[in-house]
Amino acid sequence: MDLFTGLEGQLTKMKINVCETTEPFNPRQGEDYEFQVLVNPEQIKQKFTTVFDDDQPDGTTGAELRFRVQKPQSFETELVFDGTGVIANDLLPGSNLLGTKQVESVDAQIERFKAIVFKYNGDTHAPNLLQVQWGSFLFRGKLKDLTLTYTLFKPDGTPLRAKAKCVFVASIADSLRAAQERSESPDLTHIRIQKEEETLPLMAHRIYKDPGYYREVAQANKLKSLRRIPVGTTLYFPPIEKNKG
Repeated sequence: MDLFTGLEGQLTKMKINVCETTEPFNPRQGEDYEFQVLVNPEQIKQKFTTVFDDDQPDGTTGAELRFRVQKPQSFETELVFDGTGVIANDLLPGSNLLGTKQVESVDAQIERFKAIVFKYNGDTHAPNLLQVQWGSFLFRGKLKDLTLTYTLFKPDGTPLRAKAKCVFVASIADSLRAAQERSESPDLTHIRIQKEEETLPLMAHRIYKDPGYYREVAQANKLKSLRRIPVGTTLYFPPIEKNKG
């Protein structure tokens, strides 16, 4: 199965959600907190950077690299906004009903997009924490750069099509980062983000070496259902006493 294809190969569009402002920072639902792209991007460029100290003494031919830090990963992609009506927007009321479709202007699409990814959040005094999800691709972070290029206009100058070059950088709270950086010891609390196709027993097996502990994990996270855990949900895996009989 392709990395960015849905479970049965059906068309799945990329979604960007605003995350909660308090731990565990799960994605919020509803039209005020979600943006679904009109057209899936043609490519996603991921970047991973490790910084080393490479001071080399004079007169030598080499130096030992000493690890300093791994910078937050980032990814770059390009999104399309279209107001010609050629591409139907399934999220707009009246789209594809009785052969009719409502066309949202490019300016309106971009404003909706910016309200999600770029707007200053007065509660956190920073732009929104975001979750970007497309099939099995899952990324949590913030928008760093947004460059808009308008490519098609009406005779009066009204934009009909635009492209948005976006750079997102990973962002994680210190408490979650510390938990994720711990070893795989079952004696420590671990934190994982629910991804597409992952199951609770599978994650329990990876951490506890026993899938049977998924019940304790479900209870610790107060999960209402084990059959469908929303993608992006933050899950806590507490220490488990395996000698409890």
